[in-house]
Amino acid sequence: MDDNVIQSEKEEGQFEDRMRSAERSEAEPELSAYQQQELGDALCNEGRVQEAVAHYRKAVELERGNPGYHTRLGDAYAYSESSQKALAEYRKAIKISPRRAEPHYSLAEIYRRYGKWRSAVDEYRKASNFNAMNPFYRYKLGDALWHTGQREEAVLQLEVAVQIAPTDGFYHFWLADFYMMMGRISDAIVEMQQATIFSPCDPYYAFRLGLLYFRIGHIQEATDAIKHALELNPADRTYHAVLAEVYAAWGEYDAAEAHARAAGKLDNYDSANLAVMRRGC
Repeated sequence: MDDNVIQSEKEEGQFEDRMRSAERSEAEPELSAYQQQELGDALCNEGRVQEAVAHYRKAVELERGNPGYHTRLGDAYAYSESSQKALAEYRKAIKISPRRAEPHYSLAEIYRRYGKWRSAVDEYRKASNFNAMNPFYRYKLGDALWHTGQREEAVLQLEVAVQIAPTDGFYHFWLADFYMMMGRISDAIVEMQQATIFSPCDPYYAFRLGLLYFRIGHIQEATDAIKHALELNPADRTYHAVLAEVYAAWGEYDAAEAHARAAGKLDNYDSANLAVMRRGC
């Protein structure tokens, strides 16, 4: 074949390749790192974590110096039980931006998963220091401190969380629980009351308030609180079981028997759960 013909065909092929590439570029414009992250977030929200990982990895490739993308990728790895890969991404994020709170928090969550409580405390503390107004970080730090036996500081961290988010029943509840486990029942009641005020539709908070009242012999208050819990969740057998006890202590034996029948015989799970609730979680 003539060399000119060969060269012409080669050039024609190269031209067609460039045209196809251009068409693909027009049809599928390259996404930015931020757009890749958004796609990853959307897929994570749908539970499609492995697909999300691919987009987070692309975001990291496009902007390797962005600690947020490394943290997002680490979180996706953690969710998919790839803990070693998650640790690597969190450490990269921390190396890039040591004072960024999020990767320290996520690293603490990995340590917590494997029972490395002291390491978790260190990382939760850093997250709290670098984002001092985040009440959830304070709560997580307090919980980790409790597991390492540092109860006074654990309570202090929950008290700070309540100060930061005074109208969030969640933090009042956990502070009440800590107070209860330390024997500070009066303080626990005050905080559990606040939990029910700011989360009025949560039956569990109302029930726990009733347990606290029952513990100190305030039968009428215990009755009212547990009845409210049952109004919110009529099917909970443990609520019926405890209300039967309260009515019996009140001398209302017909009501006690009715709720005992509604409760039936608690299974081992319900019995164990109730025992935990009585002493605090």
